Amino acid sequence: MILYFLRHGKAGSPHPTDDDARRLTDRGRAALRAAAPLWRRLNLRPDVVISSPLPRALETAELFCEAVGGDPITDDGLRPGASWGQLARAMAAHPDARRVMFVGHEPDLSAAIVELTGAASVRMRKGGLACLEFYGIPEPGGGEIAWLLDPDLYTDDDEGA
Repeated sequence: MILYFLRHGKAGSPHPTDDDARRLTDRGRAALRAAAPLWRRLNLRPDVVISSPLPRALETAELFCEAVGGDPITDDGLRPGASWGQLARAMAAHPDARRVMFVGHEPDLSAAIVELTGAASVRMRKGGLACLEFYGIPEPGGGEIAWLLDPDLYTDDDEGA
């Protein structure tokens, strides 16, 4: 089984009253669009793309799907603060999926990758994408990091996507 983890792109400054409403910036959208040729060269074809419902994550998922095909599905379990258990429950709703993309937030995605692989640490920058491989059902400590794409591969933005 393959799990992909895509951190949302660069978003506007946090709002003191409603951080959940933040959307991607123009630069964030442009950087994700610049990633599309690389995503296509990697032949990314997730069976399902599960996104946090927050606008910055959902916009990221939509841009990803625009580039490689498909439609994102939102799941409240991927809101900020999500644990691997919540991601696993979201994935369980799609039992036939063998390649699953999660689009969400930090530090949730990095924490899930660390838990699933036993890595000492992982840093997912805005717009970063990781691929984990499993010989069966994804379980803590059972995955291997196949690759991790830093957004600098597809953007000149020093701050990431």
